[in-house]
Amino acid sequence: MKKLIAVLASVIISLPLFSIDFELSLMPQVDFHLQSYFQTSVSGALSFDVYPFTFFERNKVGFSLQGGLAAIKAQTLNTSPLYYGDLALNYYYRFSDRFAAGLQSYAGLWTYPPVKEKNTESMSGILFGSKVFADFYILPEFKAGLFFGFSDFYYRPEAFTKRLEAGINLKYSFSKGIFGKSGVVLDEYNVEPVFPVFYSFYNDNSFGKVSFYNEEENKITDVSISVLIPEYMVIPKECGHFDVIERNQAFEVDLRAFLNETILESLALHSSEGKVIVSYRSLGKKVSYEKLIDFSILSRNSMNWDDDRKAAAFVSSHDGAANKISKYAKTLILKNPQNDYSFNMQMARALFATLKAYGLSYVRDPTSPFSSEATRDVDFLQFPYQTLLYSGGDCDDLAILNCALFESVGISTAFITVPGHIFMAFDSGLSVEKAPSVITDGRYIVQDGKVWIPLEITCVQESFAMERSAGYNQWKNSSKKGEAKLYPLSDAWKLYKPVSIPESDAQIDLPAESLVIKYLKN
Repeated sequence: MKKLIAVLASVIISLPLFSIDFELSLMPQVDFHLQSYFQTSVSGALSFDVYPFTFFERNKVGFSLQGGLAAIKAQTLNTSPLYYGDLALNYYYRFSDRFAAGLQSYAGLWTYPPVKEKNTESMSGILFGSKVFADFYILPEFKAGLFFGFSDFYYRPEAFTKRLEAGINLKYSFSKGIFGKSGVVLDEYNVEPVFPVFYSFYNDNSFGKVSFYNEEENKITDVSISVLIPEYMVIPKECGHFDVIERNQAFEVDLRAFLNETILESLALHSSEGKVIVSYRSLGKKVSYEKLIDFSILSRNSMNWDDDRKAAAFVSSHDGAANKISKYAKTLILKNPQNDYSFNMQMARALFATLKAYGLSYVRDPTSPFSSEATRDVDFLQFPYQTLLYSGGDCDDLAILNCALFESVGISTAFITVPGHIFMAFDSGLSVEKAPSVITDGRYIVQDGKVWIPLEITCVQESFAMERSAGYNQWKNSSKKGEAKLYPLSDAWKLYKPVSIPESDAQIDLPAESLVIKYLKN
């Protein structure tokens, strides 16, 4: 017996701890003795159960170490105790989430102490028997059930007693209770870098996917998946919910987050630790699983060109430095009105003259140019105030600045994209019917009921006429090939909300009025 116990112990110890199920069972029962001289009595046993082997996902083979106390009552004796202990081999078959059945065979030792008043001696021997049982899962770690069995308390020349037994089983699983962990596991995840400028966009749109697998021994319900990045979030954001996930079923959600504005303080790429939280009910018990994930947070000037409309997030009509330029230009045009067909065209001339006088220039960026061929590459875009502070920028920087200037004085704008380049257009303020008779050179675009004037903003140090001509010609040539697109900012902002940076109210030196008037007249 000692050798058998040692072998079983070594097998159990060699198994991974997380694969073993430990249970404690309390088994009160009624004994029906087959010998006529023993009366029906009650007894009880305590069992420590170990299930190290699992077959077909949730059927198990294990061992039990049991100890019990039986009340023996004969006609000639008072009630006396009988002590026994045994080692059992169990097969456990779980045929549904809530119900299971099993078979147990056991062998052990028993002892019956002497009864002094009757001058009987102590007796002891071996016992063997078997049980069948059925369990109902109340919670993953707690179950109750019934059992029926037969025991033979062997003794020579005849058995001390043979009994039929029936009782209830109350079982508690330590591995699913005190030491329990979630049966939901991470399958895989793919998290994209987070662009701070789109922090509001991520509230409704995905920046990654994460999938999980239900390894619980039963289906789970009321499954909620949330994400939390403590550095930039106050509370978790729920990304998905499932009423039921079956056993061995995978489930996937898109990651979304309600980020706060502090993420706009990110000036360089860095990692921010967050977590994905899965909460659910397993047989009524609330369970939670958390997976730590490092999120890559890019700088606030970062963007990629998988959607050209994204650049609209950098165009804010509340940019402080841009407002100073636009208000200055508006004041000059009111003091020096031009003979143009609309106020919008007068403002376009005034803004061009002011930026030229300011010394703004087009600077080609060889490291991260606008490119429709590299949509996943991260580009560095300047906010309007930065372009003014640096006195220059590439085509996307100048398009953003010019759109911000027009928008700040109430003139609608749009991005125009052609292969490898981006520029802008502004609303002429004319109706579609009136435009042909007013804009006689025909350099305009009709879209969405508006008459747009394209401007090639890289010609900032040339002339306003060249800016108009170059802009229209690029549109015309690319349109013939079906490669030109016009994106009104009012539409783009519905998806990519404009971001205003507190530092945008920067001090800039306005150009001399005389120089602006000179360029305006020329």
